[in-house]
Amino acid sequence: MPMTIARRYARALAEAAESHYSGIMEALDTFAGIYRESPELREALDSPLVSVQQKSNILKAILERLQVSILAGNFLHVLLAHYRLSLLDEIRAAFKSLVNERLGIVQMTLISASPLSGEQQKALHESFGELTHQKVDIQYRVDPDLLGGIRAEIKSTVYDGTVRGYLDQMREQLEAGRIGSAL
Repeated sequence: MPMTIARRYARALAEAAESHYSGIMEALDTFAGIYRESPELREALDSPLVSVQQKSNILKAILERLQVSILAGNFLHVLLAHYRLSLLDEIRAAFKSLVNERLGIVQMTLISASPLSGEQQKALHESFGELTHQKVDIQYRVDPDLLGGIRAEIKSTVYDGTVRGYLDQMREQLEAGRIGSAL
C-alpha cells in the first residue's frame, strides 16, 4: 500500500516537474537526508502535538536555508499537509524510477564482494550500456557474503557472475545428474 501511495505522489511530481527532474531530485535527496538524520526534526514534523502551522513554519525555514525550488518546496509542504513525509524515501525512489523511465535510462543494481575501482565501474557501466542499448544508472553495493564476482540486477533479470552463483549452479547440475562421471 505505501508504494502505491508513493507512486501516486511521484507521478504527480514528475508531471509538474516537466523537465526539471535533476533539481527536484537533488532537493528531495537533500531534505530526505536532513529528515532521516535528525530525530528531533522527524519528531516535530510527525507529532500530533505540534500544530500544522508550526510544522509548516519549520519546514519553510529549512527549505529557505536549502534554497530549494518553489515546486520542490510546495511538494514537500503537500507531503507535510497530508501526513506523507514518512513516505519520502519511497516517493523519492518512485520518482527516480519514473524519471529514468521517461529519459530512457535503465536502473540497475550491481553487487560485488568488495568495492570496485573507478576503472572497473566505468568498464561495467559501458558493458551494461551496450547490453541494454540504453543509458544505465548503476547503484553499486558491496555484499561481503559473495565469495567473488558480481551480480547485476536489471528490473527482474539477474546476471549472476558470482562464485556463489557458479557453485549453486554446479550443485544443481550435480543433483540433477547432469555432471556425469567426469568427476
